[in-house]
Amino acid sequence: MHRDTGAGGPQAIYPPPAVATYRFFNLLLSSELPLPELRRDDAGEPAVAVRQMRDGQLDEQAFETRYEWRDPRGALICRCGRNGSGYLLSLPAQASFHLAASGTIGYRAEAGIEQDLLRQLLLNQVLPRYLSHAGELLVHASAVTLPGGRTVAFLGDSGFGKSTLASCCHLHGAQLIDDDCISLSADSRGVCVSGGVPTLRLYPDSLRALGLNAGHFAPYAKGSDKLQMQLADSAPVLEARRLDALYLLDAPSRTRAGGEVCLEPAGGQAAMMAILGSAFSLDPSDVDTQARTFRQAAQTLAGRLPVYWLRYPREHGALPRVLRALLDGEAG
Repeated sequence: MHRDTGAGGPQAIYPPPAVATYRFFNLLLSSELPLPELRRDDAGEPAVAVRQMRDGQLDEQAFETRYEWRDPRGALICRCGRNGSGYLLSLPAQASFHLAASGTIGYRAEAGIEQDLLRQLLLNQVLPRYLSHAGELLVHASAVTLPGGRTVAFLGDSGFGKSTLASCCHLHGAQLIDDDCISLSADSRGVCVSGGVPTLRLYPDSLRALGLNAGHFAPYAKGSDKLQMQLADSAPVLEARRLDALYLLDAPSRTRAGGEVCLEPAGGQAAMMAILGSAFSLDPSDVDTQARTFRQAAQTLAGRLPVYWLRYPREHGALPRVLRALLDGEAG
């Protein structure tokens, strides 16, 4: 399509990007970036607008560095910068996200970065950190509702087996709540949990061991070995469900091959440290938000939530025994 601008000749007219409204946990957002993993929801007024930033729209040098996340080798993963009430999350060679106090999240991708990676960064990093800064307690964990009705969550570091364990439960009749990020809150019913993105994300070896068809999975993101499948039969569990137990996954290196599956009550200090260590944070240098997260974690444990260490050999053949232990706990 063109229009005649007079002396300048015809000029192309590009239609504005399509905007859709989605729900992420309790947050209603509109986004130019398609987010097929989320449920569409046009029932209310979005509180957040996700928009692409134009070249030169933002002076990223004007943001003061507040915190940096680095991998075990010291390489920079993400930098948090602040300018007034706005924040900038910069992921080197990937993208930048500007979180404005007005409720706009602007994104700018580096050259060659594809849309699927942008989506994963937004869903798995930016939005959880945004919600945590707004007052929610979001933790890096997976959760399922077992066939008998008990809802349980698995908490542990990356690579400890949360997604594999949640997938195994789902394949044996459990409803997946979320395999990566859950919201925790304490109320008169005890501790409640909800999820936002009903997808399974697995490495190929776990996928094969669980007997899943690789043809039903798509690449998680460029540069990652993980595969992802959106669960068509599982709508996001947006309503808060009572959490009946929290299982802390011990480090794989601390369990021996062929060992027993062991469930042991976890002390309050271990449970507190595990929740705090897994909590999402936008600005870990902000004393007020860190104090609020501490209070939320304490309220979660004050709700008499049963917390256990779950220790088992990291062998796919041990998963049926883990599942039996979980179901035995449900029966008890």
